[in-house]
Amino acid sequence: MPGTSRDHLFVATVGYLLGPSVVFLASWLSPAWGLPAAVLALACLFDVWRRSKTSMPTLTLRQWAFVAALALVFTVVSGIGELNVQVWDYLKHNLAFHDLVAYRWPVVYAYPDPGGSLLCYYIAYYLPASLVGKLLGLAWTAPASFVWGLAGVLLAFAWVARLGRPRGGVVLAAFMLVDGFAWLPGLYPFAQRLGLLAGGPGGDWWTADRFTERIASFGTPPMRLLFESEPTQLLWSPQHAIAAWLATACVLRTLEEGEPPRYLGLVLGATLLWSPFVAIGLVPFVLIALLRHPGGVATWPAVAGGLALAVPVGLYFLAHSSYQYLGFLPARFSGPLDWLRYLLFLIASVGILGIAVALVRRRFGVPDQPEWALFVTAAVWLGSTTLVVLGYHNDWVMRVSMPALMVFRLVVARVVVELWRRCRRPAQRLAVATVLLLSAERPLKILVLAPFGKVGGKPIDTTIATATRAAPTLGELPGTAAFHLGSQYLGSPESWFGRHMLRQPARIADPKAPR
Repeated sequence: MPGTSRDHLFVATVGYLLGPSVVFLASWLSPAWGLPAAVLALACLFDVWRRSKTSMPTLTLRQWAFVAALALVFTVVSGIGELNVQVWDYLKHNLAFHDLVAYRWPVVYAYPDPGGSLLCYYIAYYLPASLVGKLLGLAWTAPASFVWGLAGVLLAFAWVARLGRPRGGVVLAAFMLVDGFAWLPGLYPFAQRLGLLAGGPGGDWWTADRFTERIASFGTPPMRLLFESEPTQLLWSPQHAIAAWLATACVLRTLEEGEPPRYLGLVLGATLLWSPFVAIGLVPFVLIALLRHPGGVATWPAVAGGLALAVPVGLYFLAHSSYQYLGFLPARFSGPLDWLRYLLFLIASVGILGIAVALVRRRFGVPDQPEWALFVTAAVWLGSTTLVVLGYHNDWVMRVSMPALMVFRLVVARVVVELWRRCRRPAQRLAVATVLLLSAERPLKILVLAPFGKVGGKPIDTTIATATRAAPTLGELPGTAAFHLGSQYLGSPESWFGRHMLRQPARIADPKAPR
């Protein structure tokens, strides 16, 4: 193809997303099911390498240096690989790494029933580093997790720089700052601390966002609405964030670069083991890609490869214990005041920036029509995700929203950079920078406070090697009187998946058994 070259970034991204699923298929499933599926997945990856072309020029060495430096900073700040203070969720992450190294695969715990409980969680992020730990020893798991996490962040940032051309590096920096204005209710307790309002809330001044979360919480137990910033997603849930960035970038490759959607089914299937929530969040954008490029959709990698990944992984998740707190959010509203608080959350989180971009489009003609359509789709989908409640902390809203948040914030970042270029007057540029920085309250807080352990309460005191200080296993992680935290990581070996597809020799895990 004239003017095209192999799309190395796309090949590396599909390989990164697909690799953990191949490990899962080959080591967790019975050979009759797992090996053919793993071979088919690898054949799909070979087809990706052979056929994936792009007319986009590669990033320059200078651009790669900037992307790599930014990826290194955010990876370290986020606590990946134990090179920085880790937030409370790493009690779970470290136990997941530990159990996957210490126990034979598939992991089936010897509790609470005589048949045991299957480790049933989004384990794609953890598998590669855990495999290194199995082969070389537990001490190697942390450095392997750092290399693996950094590789994912590097690929994701490279995509943002590519999609943000011709000023990709600046767009990347703006993308990691763009958030929203959901922090505004936190000004109330902040004003109390300054003595401007009556009352004196407890806690440090930087924990005012807890008041914000109470404003956007509904029912009993309170179900919160929360769209996390991009740095926050990486800080708390890298297993979701990296998958969301990479999978969404693959879809945007089709939508914005005109590349055929030959592999979107494969990408969607590979994303499932990383995060089924993210896979659901991708659906509107995949549908748009298929409608815009109907030719070449029903390819064997998309259909056969996608099914080879989606069917066993889907059945694996169906083995999960029943989910708590599943329902329709408006059913929790107690009256007009709740509807008002809900509306204020949508306006602060999405509406203010959405209106700002609409005004810029009317005045300057940016973004163009296809990009504007994507932006509107993302905004509508974000609002739709808030209607469902799932999980003790409402994981549905936080995780299903991730692909739409990436699209929404990427468009905002590109608009900000374009406005900066077009607006030559200092007052105009000051206004653009002010809006960006005001929306970046939470990302800036993460970058400043996370290295000092001032985010999310008291830092944890465990590592991967000492993870069992928090609980004997991931499934025994304590929660609250109303919710057993460890239960959300367990499934039944007596499910259809457990009886027919699971590799059988290691039915009950024994940490002292040979691996």
